[in-house]
Amino acid sequence: NSLPKREEEALWHDHVPAFEAFLAVCRQWRVSANGRFLGLDYASVCAGLDLAGIDVTPDQWSEVQLIEAGACKGLNGD
Repeated sequence: NSLPKREEEALWHDHVPAFEAFLAVCRQWRVSANGRFLGLDYASVCAGLDLAGIDVTPDQWSEVQLIEAGACKGLNGD
């Protein structure tokens, strides 16, 4: 009666820059009047990345948006 082994979860090296960029600005949410998370405020994100000295490539930005979408679903309980 043993439990199945869980595969170790890890962040792939190629995705680290996008994840670090997201972590630098992960408090910059747009929230609706009823408290629903709508997504990141991109103007604030841009300023936050600049202030943190983080340059994001177009591919990394696409990854940040995927992280944003997943975080938004989780925060909203979807």
